[in-house]
Amino acid sequence: MNAKKVFVLIMFYSSNLFSQLSEDWIMETLRTYSPTSYGIINQYKINGNSISYNQRSSTFSMTHLEFCDRSTIKQFLSSISTTVHETTHGYDSQIPYMLAKQGSFIWNDGNSEGFYFDDLYKVAFKFPENKLFPSAELINTIPIELRTFRFPTYITSSSSNQSTQSEGIIGLIEEFNAYYHGSKVIFDLLPVFEEEYGNNFLWSWSSQFTSNSESFYEFDFFIKEYLLYAKSNYPKLYEELKNDDEFKLIYKNIRSRFSCLIDQYEKKYDEFTIFAKKNGGVIYSSNKHSSLIYPILAEQIKSPRYSEINSIFLTK
Repeated sequence: MNAKKVFVLIMFYSSNLFSQLSEDWIMETLRTYSPTSYGIINQYKINGNSISYNQRSSTFSMTHLEFCDRSTIKQFLSSISTTVHETTHGYDSQIPYMLAKQGSFIWNDGNSEGFYFDDLYKVAFKFPENKLFPSAELINTIPIELRTFRFPTYITSSSSNQSTQSEGIIGLIEEFNAYYHGSKVIFDLLPVFEEEYGNNFLWSWSSQFTSNSESFYEFDFFIKEYLLYAKSNYPKLYEELKNDDEFKLIYKNIRSRFSCLIDQYEKKYDEFTIFAKKNGGVIYSSNKHSSLIYPILAEQIKSPRYSEINSIFLTK
C-alpha cells in the first residue's frame, strides 16, 4: 500500500472517529430533555456494572451506553430507547443493594427486585414467599388470536435466563417498567426529532414511540392473565400478592405512568396533524398506533374478565 493510500485511510477513519457523538453531548441531551432517562443511565454509570452488599452481589454485563449508536443523531435517536430499556434492567437490579446500604431496605435471604420511577421514587421489592411460576404456564390459557408480537419472547420462551420465566410475574412487571422508560425517552426527545427530521419528524417520532409503547397493552394483558391463572392454580401465591400493598403499588404506578404517557402522546400526535391540515403544511406521519397490537389488545384489557383484578390490584 503506497503512502498516499495510507494517508487517505487514516484521514477516513479519523474523520469517522471524530464525527461520533460525544458522551457529554448524549448525557447533556438526556439531562435537558429526559431527566428520568438521564437518572437511570447516569446512576448506572456511577455504580458500575457490579454492586455488592453483605456478601451478595449483582453483576450486569453491559456498560451504560453499550447499546447507543453514536455515529449520527439519527442513529442515536433510533437506539436510545433500547439503551434506556436495557439500562433500566441493570439499574433496577442494583436498587435493592443501594437501598440496603442506605438502611432503607432490610435484606433477606430471598430474591429482590428494584423499580426506578424517578430520582425521588425508587423501591426494592422482596419476592413472595410462595414460589412464582414461569410465564410459560400461560400458553394454553391465551388464545392464538391474542398472541401478539412479544408473546413468543416473554411467554413461550424456554430460556431459564428469561426473567419472565425464572421470576414469573415480577419479571413481567420489570419488563413493563423497562418498556415504559424506553418509551418515555422517545416521547421526551421530541424536540430533537423535530430539529433533526424536519417535516418528517412526526413519522419518525411516532413510529419509534409506538414500537415501544404498544408493549403497554401486551404486558398489562400478560400480568392480568398471570394473576387470573394464579387465582385458579396457585391460590396461596394469589392471596399473598392480593394482600401485598407494595406489589399492588408497583403495578399501579407503572401502569398509571405508562397510560398517562400514551395519553400525552396521542394528544401531541393529534395536535400536530390538525395544525398541519389547518395551515396547509406538510407533515409526514405514520399511524397513531400499530395495527399489530393495539386493535387486538386495547379493548381486551378492558374486558369484564379482569374486573376482579382491576378492583383488587389497580384501584386506590
